[in-house]
Amino acid sequence: MATSDTANRMPVYFVSHGGPTLLDNTEYPLDQPIGKGLRQIGDEIKALNPRGMVVVSGHWESATRGLQVNSRSAILQPLIYDFYNFPQWMYKETFEHKVDPKLAQQVAEVFNKESIKTDAVDRGLDHGVWVVLKKAGLEGADFPIVQLSLFGNESMEEHLRMGEILSPLRDQGIVVVGSGMAVHNLRDLFGSNSVRPYVKPFDKEIERAIIDSPPHERRSAMAALAGSSILHKAHPTLEHLLPLHVVV
Repeated sequence: MATSDTANRMPVYFVSHGGPTLLDNTEYPLDQPIGKGLRQIGDEIKALNPRGMVVVSGHWESATRGLQVNSRSAILQPLIYDFYNFPQWMYKETFEHKVDPKLAQQVAEVFNKESIKTDAVDRGLDHGVWVVLKKAGLEGADFPIVQLSLFGNESMEEHLRMGEILSPLRDQGIVVVGSGMAVHNLRDLFGSNSVRPYVKPFDKEIERAIIDSPPHERRSAMAALAGSSILHKAHPTLEHLLPLHVVV
């Protein structure tokens, strides 16, 4: 999913990153909807020739009261293989990419100006970033990739505000990507092979909030998800939903 407010602004994207099995081209071939769709997103981003990319993933919540952004130094940090009991070859996968401390500092500054303390740290990309970007064909891209944490809380309002603060960077050649899941309940996922009854209804609630709502109503529609009767069935914890609030 991608949205852009004007022709001159870089778009924002939301991608469902799934697990590292996304890298298995037998399970997720590039000529089938998921693989093909991600590769189309990657091709579209490359064609935009962005100055950089900022990614927010459901796998990094700030350890501070503010935010954290990686790429403090120009030294590429090791990838984070934050998944368990998968085939060994997945732990040997690589994702070559550029880093840019100046971009990381620029991201930190836009939040610090809003009195949201944001620290640059040395941290590799987690699988919510590198797996999905690799599948999208963005390994070795010409632009730097910086990861920004979520807040260490589940406030939809704060994460909507986070996206608003990031928004001016889109006018400076920066693509913003949110990586999470429309539904993320691992206990139910591993407990049954059937689609749980809340999955499609919650997906429809997201669709109404983003696709059916006019742009000036999207913010309030996304905030209203906090009152959904099935929110905590679809998301027992909200870290995989909040990247969508950032990019909406």
